[in-house]
Amino acid sequence: MSLIDIWDYIRAAGDVRLREQGYIASGMGILERYKRAMPFWAPHLERNRRNLLDAAARMSAERGGTLLILGAGRLLDVPWEQLFPKFERVVLVDADATIVSYVERMLAASRTKIAQPEFEIGDLTACVVDLAAWAQHTIRSASSAAVAARELANGFEQAGTPQPQWARTYSDVRMIVSTNLVSQLGYFPRKHIQAEFKKRFKESFDKHEDAAGRLEKYFERVRVRHLLDIAAHRRAWAYVSTDAQIFTYELDASLRKEFLSKTLPPDAGAALDGNGRIKFAWQASLTQWEDPLNGQNVRDIWPKGTPLEPPQRWVWHIVPQGSEAAYKNNGRLHVVESWVKRGE
Repeated sequence: MSLIDIWDYIRAAGDVRLREQGYIASGMGILERYKRAMPFWAPHLERNRRNLLDAAARMSAERGGTLLILGAGRLLDVPWEQLFPKFERVVLVDADATIVSYVERMLAASRTKIAQPEFEIGDLTACVVDLAAWAQHTIRSASSAAVAARELANGFEQAGTPQPQWARTYSDVRMIVSTNLVSQLGYFPRKHIQAEFKKRFKESFDKHEDAAGRLEKYFERVRVRHLLDIAAHRRAWAYVSTDAQIFTYELDASLRKEFLSKTLPPDAGAALDGNGRIKFAWQASLTQWEDPLNGQNVRDIWPKGTPLEPPQRWVWHIVPQGSEAAYKNNGRLHVVESWVKRGE
């Protein structure tokens, strides 16, 4: 991590709960992971960029309106130099306050004349950070794990999903972007609740199946709300991409020492075959599978009648084996699914 990144982290302001729940540290971590695995990420990032430009090319040619980028981060997969000039206003929405100085430096160094974007820093769901903070208080004040789990289960069952600010502020939205976000909407609140429960009671939160199950049902409602709010902007084009599956793999023992120095094929060594199965450019085997959407299908989350184009799917080689201490003996692949909503 560079000194300037560290300084951004130290001086990050805003809602302290965002730091406590891991949003700011995660933003820095994503940037570091990208720097370590840049060639492996390149095909995934380029696929998102190309899809965004293809969608933008089919919009009306005149400049104007608002571009909303939800979970903007460091704009790694957004072709901002080509995209931003098409709009009168660009709004970057994210929970990580460190993106502000990072993006401002990036735009200042660009040779393209680009207007300064607006930033909305905070919980873009308008609910999950509050829920995690309430759960933290409930856990710390409960007399036992069983009492806490019962109160949490009831709270998760009743928790609502209000309309966030970005969904109701701008009347001239022409394009909405949500990349690598849908599956992440519940990620940090879940981890925070699990960690608080473990610290307080010295046992796993997931052991309490009713509370854990109701929390996942709540996150399903949050994801539905996210796509509902995007689809509600009927005149706007939208681009949504999300992790749909997560796989862990192990390389053949003979490849492990020199793997990171190998010349990469265009697909970074992993792709989907004609049947949607992962195929490798090297000898490797899949060892674990996870569902980041907890059984939800993105096609079914979109409101009925939304003008959608057929989805695309590809592999994101997010953590090559050996690139991080925690992944010395395995690597990680995400299957990504993307959707384009046409403007009406």
